[in-house]
Amino acid sequence: MLRPLAISFLLPLAMHAASTVDAVQHSLTDSIIPLLEKTCIDCHDADLAKGDIDLEKLFTPGKDRLDIRFWLKVREQLRAGTMPPASKPPIPESDKTAVLSWIKQNEQALLNAPIGSPGPARTRRLNREEYSNTMRDLFGIKSRPGDQFPTDGSGGEGFNNNADTLSISPLLVEKHFLAAGEIIDEVWSDPPLRSRLLAPVYSDKLPGDLGADLALRPFLLRALRQIPSEDTVQKHLNILRAALNRGANWDEAMQAMFKSVLISPRFLFLEEAPAPKDNNQPRQLNHFEIATRLSYFLWSTTPDDELLSLAITQKLHDPAILTAQTRRLLAHPNAKAFVKNFAGQWLRFEDIHDKANPDRRKFPEFNRKIRQALYDEIFHYTENILLKNGNVLDLLDSNYTYLNQTLASHYGIPNVQGEEFRQVKFTDTKRGGLTTMGGFLAVNSYPQRTSPVLRGKWVLEQLMGTSPPPPPPDVGGLPEDDRKLKNGTLRQRLEAHRSKPACIGCHVRLDPPGFALENFSPTGQWRENENGKPLDTTGTMPGNRPFTTPAEFRQILMQDKDLFIRSLTTRLLGYALDRGLEVSDQPALLRLEKTLRDSNHHIEPLIIAITQSHPFLWRR
Repeated sequence: MLRPLAISFLLPLAMHAASTVDAVQHSLTDSIIPLLEKTCIDCHDADLAKGDIDLEKLFTPGKDRLDIRFWLKVREQLRAGTMPPASKPPIPESDKTAVLSWIKQNEQALLNAPIGSPGPARTRRLNREEYSNTMRDLFGIKSRPGDQFPTDGSGGEGFNNNADTLSISPLLVEKHFLAAGEIIDEVWSDPPLRSRLLAPVYSDKLPGDLGADLALRPFLLRALRQIPSEDTVQKHLNILRAALNRGANWDEAMQAMFKSVLISPRFLFLEEAPAPKDNNQPRQLNHFEIATRLSYFLWSTTPDDELLSLAITQKLHDPAILTAQTRRLLAHPNAKAFVKNFAGQWLRFEDIHDKANPDRRKFPEFNRKIRQALYDEIFHYTENILLKNGNVLDLLDSNYTYLNQTLASHYGIPNVQGEEFRQVKFTDTKRGGLTTMGGFLAVNSYPQRTSPVLRGKWVLEQLMGTSPPPPPPDVGGLPEDDRKLKNGTLRQRLEAHRSKPACIGCHVRLDPPGFALENFSPTGQWRENENGKPLDTTGTMPGNRPFTTPAEFRQILMQDKDLFIRSLTTRLLGYALDRGLEVSDQPALLRLEKTLRDSNHHIEPLIIAITQSHPFLWRR
């Protein structure tokens, strides 16, 4: 439990004074902590930490207690009216206003604070997707060798490029050895690919060592993403020499040499050098490290010749050149990997392939063609925003989507002919933004019924960045098939469930977004009833904001656009850095949010700002 504070009065918050970190630290100690101790500590000490809020950590001095993620949880609990619970005396409105005002002041102070220490230098291996893309661009092969590797785990901000989760196991080492051999075999069995790889060998009359040297050096530059040292060159040439000494012919020895590159740690791992320990100052990434970080951020593959040329001539510390390169990469076809790997994991639309499983007997309209169309709708929609400087608020609500004839027919939208996806404007307000796209609705449903809880959780967690705490044990469940609900509707059963004291705290936030989407079946089609029973799609969002239709619900999401901006910017920065964000990143994060707002929510300035940010370009 918290120790008592010898403070008998609250100091007023100086909201009109200049916000500084020292000022908010003092007001936290003198004003906010006594207030929270008086009304909230019974539920939020280190032992209980209800809602994943532990107030005891506020008594540890330091900047961690200003963590904006922690205070976002507090703010959302206060807005939802679940802190304190209904069984406890309510917080006086004046106290609630003081806490919410301090939270706003804290963010302003961090926005104005000096940029914090950059993250540590990290070494991580290529994930499966990056491995396949890199092999494609090094050799021109069509196979995807990384697909045979074990699945990569996700971490940090929810992505599989996170350095902390990309471990390497004996099984993966074995897979790397096998894949390297298969890749070289594929290249040698395709004369144009082999000729491209050996193009620097201008004559078949050259001595074996010289020909190998001519082919190896440019390959090492591209494969290792840096100018190779002479020791590195000779190490791989020695593989060729050893093979020749064993009786291999030149072709066989060359294959062994190239394979040795593909299994070398310098190829398989993206490595950054730490800052020197003697001066305790951060280090700016060198030009090759920037080229590598930029390319794997936006293309999930190795730098191309233009980036490497700029690294060789040491031009990537120039902000104008870095901006131009960022725009070039976004306009290139390789940037589709950014849509797939960033948006696909953030929004989880990759799950459509294996987690959208409506019961075919109950929903015979759902088939492989519809599944692919649901995926393609989301891909084209997010591609338009991410790669064409779209407005990110269109992810919350819009008057258009991307359809072909198959999906338009599934949605009941007329006058769309042909199987090519194109932008289609809606003629009503039933649909708009991501929440009404069939792919997300299908993934967040059960095979035989919708799930307001899963859909609400997806909206809160993926879009708004306000994850609900995990459910308590033994909370019970609802029937897997809504046809078994003889008396009442799924909503009525869910409302009875959430009336339990252990459940209401989460469901008061989870259920309204899910109720708003009940007009959509598990396959994403519009419906007016549930097994012949009228649907009730009304609800009230935190802050006593009611809605009666999906369109009104989306308007409320737009009112909460700052939550969405925080969620998007956090995810995008974490993806770019290959790690979870730290408290020291928060001044940079808040500046990036401001960049997005200042650009009227168009995303290209945010992406450029990330590539020029302190956390992206510097290491401690």
